[in-house]
Amino acid sequence: MKVLILGPSGSGKTYISSQLRKQGINAVDADKIEGLSSWYDGAGNKVAYKDNADEEFLNNHLFLWDRKFLEDYLSKNPDVYLFGVSGNIFDMLDIFDKVYFLKVDPDIQKERLTHESRENLMGKTDYQRRNAVRWGKELEQKAKIAGIKFIDATFSPKEILYEIQG
Repeated sequence: MKVLILGPSGSGKTYISSQLRKQGINAVDADKIEGLSSWYDGAGNKVAYKDNADEEFLNNHLFLWDRKFLEDYLSKNPDVYLFGVSGNIFDMLDIFDKVYFLKVDPDIQKERLTHESRENLMGKTDYQRRNAVRWGKELEQKAKIAGIKFIDATFSPKEILYEIQG
């Protein structure tokens, strides 16, 4: 079963996937899959992400997944819980058996984005955090329209796994 769990930055995708892996579950953080994603400029060229990406960078670049790469990855990993998000995520839903959305309250999201344990570079600046919350609201609306089942992002990894498997 190929399961996608998506949500905005700060919804807990990395943390939950790492906790599930400790239980022997094939839960993968999409950001850790080398070759799956890249940042692109308006002309479609791959560009390096700036650690402190500002408004100009974020408004003129997209973080996208490579569909062909993902299809190949999923063919080699037919039983996987993939945690991640990209600018073209809604174009990828059809290659998964199930899809879930981690719904996070904006205040909790902001708190998580500033937590000292956070490894992901997105959310390090005030602008990035504001952008992450705005983008999270947009993702949530698109997920509602797509009929994706929501899971409370404050649930424990065990509770989230139960929701997914239930």
